[in-house]
Amino acid sequence: MMMEKLKYLYGLLVIATIIMAASAYWMITGLVQESVRIENGARDTLIGITSQTDYELQRFLDTLNQIEASGSETARADLIDRYDVLWSRYDTNTSGLAGSAYVMLPNASPTMKKLHTLLVDTEEEVIALAKGQPVNITVLIDRYRSLVPDLHRVTMEATKFTTITTSNLHDHLQRVGFWSKIFLLGMLVTGFLLSLILMSERKRMNSLTRSLEKRVKERTQDLEKTNVTLKEEISYRVETEQKLVQAQKMEIVGQLTGGIAHDFNNFLAIIQGNAELLQEYGSENDLPLIKPILKASEKGGQLTQRLLAFSRQQPLHPKQFNLKVLVNNMNVLLKRTVGETINITLTAEEDLWDALADPAQVENALLNLVINSRHAMPKGGDIRIHCSNFSADTDYLKNNPEIKLTEFVVLSVSDNGTGITEEVKEHVFEPFFTTKKVGEGTGLGLSMIYGFAKQSGGQVNISSVVGKGTTVELYLPRGYEEQTTYPLDHIAAVATPGNQEVVLVIEDEQDVRSLAKEVLTSLNYIAITAEDTVIARKLLEDNKDIDLLLCDVILPGGVNGPDFYNSIKEENPELKVVFMSGYPAEVVTGKNLLSKNDILLSKPFRRNMLAQALNQALGFRQIF
Repeated sequence: MMMEKLKYLYGLLVIATIIMAASAYWMITGLVQESVRIENGARDTLIGITSQTDYELQRFLDTLNQIEASGSETARADLIDRYDVLWSRYDTNTSGLAGSAYVMLPNASPTMKKLHTLLVDTEEEVIALAKGQPVNITVLIDRYRSLVPDLHRVTMEATKFTTITTSNLHDHLQRVGFWSKIFLLGMLVTGFLLSLILMSERKRMNSLTRSLEKRVKERTQDLEKTNVTLKEEISYRVETEQKLVQAQKMEIVGQLTGGIAHDFNNFLAIIQGNAELLQEYGSENDLPLIKPILKASEKGGQLTQRLLAFSRQQPLHPKQFNLKVLVNNMNVLLKRTVGETINITLTAEEDLWDALADPAQVENALLNLVINSRHAMPKGGDIRIHCSNFSADTDYLKNNPEIKLTEFVVLSVSDNGTGITEEVKEHVFEPFFTTKKVGEGTGLGLSMIYGFAKQSGGQVNISSVVGKGTTVELYLPRGYEEQTTYPLDHIAAVATPGNQEVVLVIEDEQDVRSLAKEVLTSLNYIAITAEDTVIARKLLEDNKDIDLLLCDVILPGGVNGPDFYNSIKEENPELKVVFMSGYPAEVVTGKNLLSKNDILLSKPFRRNMLAQALNQALGFRQIF
């Protein structure tokens, strides 16, 4: 009976041992599989970021090869995206937990430094190539191709490292399993303790799994942040490119209008000058016909001045002045202009800085802005004119790369009128653009203000809400002199005729030469003419009685007027000079041809303006 009980006990122990052995074998096998799975996940992460970088570099090179082979527009459009992805791969491989593991690989850190240097050095070439500009693409491809072997080596090192680590862990766990099988018979005594140990190990593995999942989650969050940063950078790049395109468009339009104004001024000079001569010497019956010609030529001259203002090519006379004083001086004129149905409020910031600009152009700009506000409020309303200081911070300069200064005085004109739409706002600074009916405006008011602001080193901004009103802000550079130089009292100049002084006119346009000779003769001067500097030089050698040189700024043959005058000044020390130009860009943007003491007549000019300039040059009186 006892033996049977022992047999039963033995059988139970055998069954229990077999069950425990099977259980131990199952736990150990699960431990091995779990460790291999976790380690494989770590291995795949490290190998993935290396191979992905290699893959993205190949895609970038493929895009460059497509552009080189066929000039593909699709490839050019994708080039910036491929370039930005390489930047993202650099950030991924050098930051965060995965990046820390990556840079520990042999050759990984110097390879990433090489990639970073290459991305920075070739940014301008990549952008230019994407825009279709000429770039030595072969050199660009070779530079990036030189990085391929380095990335291959890093990928191989990552594979080698993770494979060895995984293999070592797997071998270790296999040995554990082997020895565990050998000692299965001893697990009858230590089974309970072993079970506790295995359960503890399983809990530790679960903790390790949770830790790994946490690391993956953190890396995912890092990638999401990088993605957001990339989107912001792309958005900023697109916005900057749009601003550059708009600036280039306005620059091209400005060059076109400046060239038109040059020829138009010469035509107006001939029309206006001959009309004045007819007015001086013609009969009374001709006066009704002459006066409309003079009036039309004056309006044409005003039109060209506005075109030149937009194209940033008008001659400016900047002075340091107090903007608040200038606005207050215009208060009566502004109120008379807008009428009784509109209320004007003038405010200014305390300790307002002085502005540095052409006061006459500022007055003209303010008058145009107030008139625009009046048109936006046909039933009346309020106009607020405010003067304030503005200091540009880093973000403002980053968003406005064309701005070179940091301190401005701002003239703001706001109304509560009809406002303008976003579509219209994109075109308000373009010349001849207007929403008024035909015959009610030329569309040059805001474009003139835009050109004046840019030429002065400032800018103009406009904001508007349909149905609520519009605000235009004119930014003027700050003046740093201790004393304000404007406003000053101006005494009208009186022109006097000459006393048979000899004037040499150098002008390549035949009609302008003839007109100048007639006008000079009517002013009691002796006029001789030359069409170029060769003839003029010979006339100066043969005639030592020439008192004054009336010379165009730009002359045929590649010689300009100021250089010609300087070349003959030593031989003719008493010779005076007056320059004239139908294209003030020659003076404003033309290599500083004239000094501040030189006298310049802008075509078309009236007879009395020529007389005043000659008076000043010959020392009859101080005119300006």
